[in-house]
Amino acid sequence: MKSFKKHYRSLFEDLGYPLTERSGVPSQEIVDAERRLGVKVPTALRDYYLVAGKERRLNRCHNRLLTPKQWSVHKQRLVFLDENQSALVWSISARSPKAVDPSISQGMPDDTIDWCPAHRKCSVFLTVMLHYHAVMGGCRFRGQADAPEETDYRFENHGWSCHGTVNSMTAYSRQDQVVCLQPPVFFEKRWQIFAGAKTKKRLQAIVDEIGVEYK
Repeated sequence: MKSFKKHYRSLFEDLGYPLTERSGVPSQEIVDAERRLGVKVPTALRDYYLVAGKERRLNRCHNRLLTPKQWSVHKQRLVFLDENQSALVWSISARSPKAVDPSISQGMPDDTIDWCPAHRKCSVFLTVMLHYHAVMGGCRFRGQADAPEETDYRFENHGWSCHGTVNSMTAYSRQDQVVCLQPPVFFEKRWQIFAGAKTKKRLQAIVDEIGVEYK
């Protein structure tokens, strides 16, 4: 069966916050939660908890990764993530016991949650969310800026890896640096650039390279 553990470990390593043996949730906690809820946790989510379920810097600095004891099931979906103001929750499909990397949905946390698609693959959703958390509080040094009105800068041409898009937010990273791009919303007229880095020098390098001034 496919394992996602190496992938998740490499993400934390690239962000500059490598996981340790203490970062993971013991497998027995997941087994106990499965028995309590009557579901089988898909591999993509299980592996994340096994290697990073107890990590706090990136998993709980903004939206909150729930512990297995906090999990709940609604309409055959396992709720595992809570928005920072509890305005939304995210869930993974638990319909198929043999599912490896099923879809993620989001909805408002009430008794009759209306689930809407967030991403078709759990592993991609977790990856993008990890980078979003990095720029929203996980990284020690971070900033937000309007994208330049005119630029020929392409992240892929400067050593950045693109990790996917969730809810219009696209995540990029390279060693000790992360950037999330978001198109204009509400009253904004330009794309927003959210950036984070392990050191002040590494954050300044992003500023100089892209040509922006962080707020």
